[in-house]
Amino acid sequence: MSLLQIQKLVAGYGAVDILNGVDIAVEPGKISVIVGPNGAGKSTAMKALFGLAQVREGRVLFQGDDVTRLPADKLVARGIAYVPQERNVFRSLSVRENLEMGAFLKPGDIARRIEAVLALFPPLREKLKQAAGELSGGQRQMVAMGRALMLEPRLLMLDEPTAGLSPLYMDQIFDRIVAINQSGVGVLLVEQNAKQALAIGHLGYVLATGRNRFTDSAANLLANREVAESFLGG
Repeated sequence: MSLLQIQKLVAGYGAVDILNGVDIAVEPGKISVIVGPNGAGKSTAMKALFGLAQVREGRVLFQGDDVTRLPADKLVARGIAYVPQERNVFRSLSVRENLEMGAFLKPGDIARRIEAVLALFPPLREKLKQAAGELSGGQRQMVAMGRALMLEPRLLMLDEPTAGLSPLYMDQIFDRIVAINQSGVGVLLVEQNAKQALAIGHLGYVLATGRNRFTDSAANLLANREVAESFLGG
């Protein structure tokens, strides 16, 4: 059984449809990668799941259960964590307070979970008392991902986690996504850095104009000449 199945999803904002019948799946313990040009609907697929875009048709299944239009807090309680591209940390709160906020639906044993996050993101250890807004972009992304992991999710959804980061932090974030996945967490990753994202992924989806253009193993998409020329910069 797939961990997540997005089936024939039609969704958008206001009266405008951005997605026009998209199919996406995440298998248990695997990384699924969504790539494509700007405006293709990559982020909208995630936003629709969390009620940030209007779903008009189609359905979303999580572990076989229909969760279409389920409120965000119910999705989180089921084990789905979502890290948006923007405004993904509480900038005035300390790193520790951000992590503690991530455990609001799963209180208890917080110290152990914070330690697990710090083991995954060692640069945060010496920043625990510092306001998240004072951190570098790469460190803020670590806080955002760490806060999501405080709920010990089954599925981690990441929207453009390397956007605007230096090459050094970009490599670190991709490395940590692999480590998170190897711990047993399924990952749905939307990325502009398509080659690097597909290099760590298992299954890939290329979206264009709100539709599935290519669906294949990530390795096959990387090796596909048409995909490379049209969507991966050659």
